[in-house]
Amino acid sequence: MLQAIETIGKTFLNLLYPLRCASCGKDLEATDKLHVCGSCLNSIRPNPAPHCAICGRSLHNAKDICADCRKDRPCFERAYSACVYEGALKDMIHAFKFKRRIALSGTLSKIMVDFARDNYEVYEGIGAITFVPLHAGRLREREFNQSEALARGLGLAFGISCADVLSKARKTAPQNELSKDERALNLAGVFKVKDATAIIGKKVLLIDDVMTTGSTLNECAKALAGAGAKAVRCCTLARGT
Repeated sequence: MLQAIETIGKTFLNLLYPLRCASCGKDLEATDKLHVCGSCLNSIRPNPAPHCAICGRSLHNAKDICADCRKDRPCFERAYSACVYEGALKDMIHAFKFKRRIALSGTLSKIMVDFARDNYEVYEGIGAITFVPLHAGRLREREFNQSEALARGLGLAFGISCADVLSKARKTAPQNELSKDERALNLAGVFKVKDATAIIGKKVLLIDDVMTTGSTLNECAKALAGAGAKAVRCCTLARGT
């Protein structure tokens, strides 16, 4: 009975405020819980193999390690990305982060959880999960941290404690406007560990929504390792180019 009343209520609200796909804008049923249509969801591409054995970048051949990682090895032991940052997934992430479609959290978290379930090495031996922080000013503006939402979804799915460990000491220029070298300088020393209790002596899984050059994850990994983490592994929802 309660479920029927809830469905009627959602249907009525949908007449006033139609629920639409976060990517293509197609009308959705009032009871839809994914907030994206089946066609857009099915268009999301996994990060294609083979991958660099360190940063997880998709390679054009079967070499184990990409040229960038051979030249300048990151501080994290391995990074994984579930999907390619394009099309419907890119639209969903933008809607989630910048248009407050917070209801997408469940769908995006499920993509990461399903990826990790298919790739046990992502969370094997992990003792704590944490996430890339936002600067306090940005967090006040946005009112939530998308990376924290994803991290807590993974922690809940695998029964691993998710800890708010890192802080961002200052505002920085948007990473997507900078070159790889500029990105590294932009973030140098900006991440701090505010409480190391949850990570000392543990393998830590660091979560972010999108990885491009890996500069953000690398700087966070430096801070975590410096505060006593045994090792840092990274996982992102999407991989940019």
